[in-house]
Amino acid sequence: MWPFTGAKYPVASLAEAGTPLDHSAGKTTTYDYIIIGGGTAGCCLASRLSENPAVSVLLLERGPVHDAWYSRIPLISSDVTSKATPIIRSPSAPVKAADGQALDVIHAEALGGGSSVNAMLVTRGAVGDFNHWAELGHPSWDYTSLESYFIKSEKSLNQHSDDRGYSGESISPPAFTPSSQPDDVTTALGFANAEDMNSPTVPVDACGAMDVAINEKLQRVSSYHAFLPANVAQDRSERLKVCTNAVATRIEFEGDLAVGVVFEANDKSVAQSFHARAAKEVIVCCGALGSPQLLLLSGIGRKEDLKAHSIDTVVNLPGVGAHLQDHVGLPLMYEVPLEDTLHYAENSIRKGLFEFAKYLFNRKGMMASTVTPMAIFAHSTHLIEKTAKVISPIPSAAVGSNRPNIEIMPIAHWTSEPPPYKIRKGVFSFLLCLVQPKSLGSVRLASGDPHARPTVDLGFLNDPQDFVTLRKGTGYPMADFQVPASEEESDVDKFIRAEIRTCYHYTSTCRMARREDGGVVNDNLEVYGVRGLRVCDASVFPCITSGHTMAPVIAVAERCADLMKSG
Repeated sequence: MWPFTGAKYPVASLAEAGTPLDHSAGKTTTYDYIIIGGGTAGCCLASRLSENPAVSVLLLERGPVHDAWYSRIPLISSDVTSKATPIIRSPSAPVKAADGQALDVIHAEALGGGSSVNAMLVTRGAVGDFNHWAELGHPSWDYTSLESYFIKSEKSLNQHSDDRGYSGESISPPAFTPSSQPDDVTTALGFANAEDMNSPTVPVDACGAMDVAINEKLQRVSSYHAFLPANVAQDRSERLKVCTNAVATRIEFEGDLAVGVVFEANDKSVAQSFHARAAKEVIVCCGALGSPQLLLLSGIGRKEDLKAHSIDTVVNLPGVGAHLQDHVGLPLMYEVPLEDTLHYAENSIRKGLFEFAKYLFNRKGMMASTVTPMAIFAHSTHLIEKTAKVISPIPSAAVGSNRPNIEIMPIAHWTSEPPPYKIRKGVFSFLLCLVQPKSLGSVRLASGDPHARPTVDLGFLNDPQDFVTLRKGTGYPMADFQVPASEEESDVDKFIRAEIRTCYHYTSTCRMARREDGGVVNDNLEVYGVRGLRVCDASVFPCITSGHTMAPVIAVAERCADLMKSG
């Protein structure tokens, strides 16, 4: 049986989801909750809210239902360079500290959002990440408060401890494979061999195989597959409307109360607009790039910026779109035998078909995994520069706000973004990631057109301390392919400026913080200055976590659902 097809997804049309603006004549379509954005957070939140048969929910998603035959194959579905992958690329603003380069910014557009196209890595982040949130003034968001939400949606196949989940929807990590086990090299360098990289007691400086969002059948599990699969959407179709290819153009207010949403087709040639009313709340789940854009389009943001685009101010909230953070990637690439890399299958039709057949019939081979099944996490101050050997005692990540600031991902593939040509050689990469950047960027309106992409200033390397941290991870003894010209500081910094890339982990543009400190939402994720409006996605992170962001986003959505149910 062909394993990648399922029941037809019950998508509502725009006309079924809302009421036309041009001839509504007093009529309206009303839901208890309207969720804007069907990404990682939106799918989870819509599923949790619609569990109650008495609650009606409208979920608006800008992209389509992405259920092509290849969308569940782990390796193929995570190829962000493929034209078949549902992502939109747009250039960032020139990064001044990186020789003025405009780096690619990724917008995932499909039900499931980034969880439909990412590398499927499930990392909660260090305990210290969330304890640091508490130190910043959010005690109800420390690790102890969030652990039950990580556990709730987790389905672990290979870990056995009280702090892991076994009956949830979202994560199904497979057992370790020989290729993903830490080896003697990292142990010799002083890194702890972590059997469970999501354990709350894992040391700061550790190496291990990472959990992945892949199920027992070795298929990708996106947030939409986990929380809103076709059978769930069909069973709840009377109270849950999932409307795809719909762009929210603005949130409607009556005074300071959010009362509804205006939306239209993603296809700009379809001119008609629709509106739906929210009896209880509107929740924005458009991600760290899309959520500030929608708030700005709706009149929530810095007054001067809104005026520049002829948008009436609802709330003067300067923090909207500020404080953008992302993990900075620096690819260090080396030449190795072609057959030891993923390039081997790319350059050989025979090898590619053989790997596809292995996956199709036996669920084995390279296509059943992610490009980076293991990682090294560390704090740069614990490492010897040029060797990356651990020299300091290894503090537990469970103590206070201890957390790593570097991640190194071994990847048997080219990792510059994007590759300039088809690779005919074997290239092995160490993707060095700065996971606690000091530099900040921003998201601003490029125009008042909701279909236009916002102006994204990544702000990479604005803080000189980020250079210091990145220098610690640049020395490895292999045949050079793309590395610094020498180990001199000037050559390393030149390499950093030329080769940095985004890791697509955008956060904190509508962050939890005091309003006077540039915050956009309070600890209940409610937007300051208005009622009936929340934000729920990575944009609310007080600061970026040290791991990949999918699992924390789901935990935020799980907690948001409980906050709403109890409120």
